[in-house]
This record gives sequence, C-alpha cells and structure tokens, in this order.
Amino acid sequence: MSARKPHPRGTSNSNSRGNSAARRARREYLVMTYRANVDLLLVVDNYGTTTEIEVPLGQGEAACRCYRCGDLLVADDVSVDRIVEGDRGGTYARNNIRPACGFDNSSTGSAYRWTKARAKAAKIAARRLTIVPATA
Repeated sequence: MSARKPHPRGTSNSNSRGNSAARRARREYLVMTYRANVDLLLVVDNYGTTTEIEVPLGQGEAACRCYRCGDLLVADDVSVDRIVEGDRGGTYARNNIRPACGFDNSSTGSAYRWTKARAKAAKIAARRLTIVPATA
C-alpha cells in the first residue's frame, strides 16, 4: 500500500499572474526599469494624511511614471499593464509589460472590452443581414 499525500489546505495564492511574490517582483522590476528622474518622499502628518514630495534621486523611494498620464508611482502603487492584451495572447513577460496607474490601467481595459464587444455585435449583425434583390 502506498501512502497518500494529504490534501492541500487553503489556497496557493497563485493564478495566471503568478503568486504574490512574483507580482511584487514584477512591480519592483517596472519601477527600476522605467525609473523617473526624481524619487518620491512620502510624508505622513499627525492626522494620517500622506503627502508625496518629489526629491532628487537617491533621497527617497524609487519611482517610475505612468505610461499614459505621467504620474509618479512607487512599487506599492504601480499597476502592471500588458502591452499585448491577454485576449490576444499577451503574457506577463518582462518584454510585454509597462507601468500604469490603477485608473489608467482599468480605463484602457474597459475601452478595449467595449471595442471588442462592438466588433462582435457588428459581425453578428452582418451575418444576419440578408440582401433582398430589388424587383423592377
């Protein structure tokens, strides 16, 4: 009799994007690869309000810029945007990712989905369209 392996408990915290350590490493890679000419210093006041101050390189936390709006982003804030979308076969490989802020990343994804949905609806409508010859 062979010993059975115990059933894995919980979740692996992994999906097509990888586990949490891989996602963190990907964000840090983006910040260092697309590093801006300034760093960010995050200052928290007594009321818990965070203020971002641009400081010279090496005097704050490394930052990169969003590819669309140019906002400065640190590794905790950067969102990974795929150049070639997942629907078209794009992966999270390092040659297919770029830094984006969360707002721009989510807005471009929804725009792509709506464009794709409209194209699909037009294709279905074209198939249903029947041409009736004109009678003289």
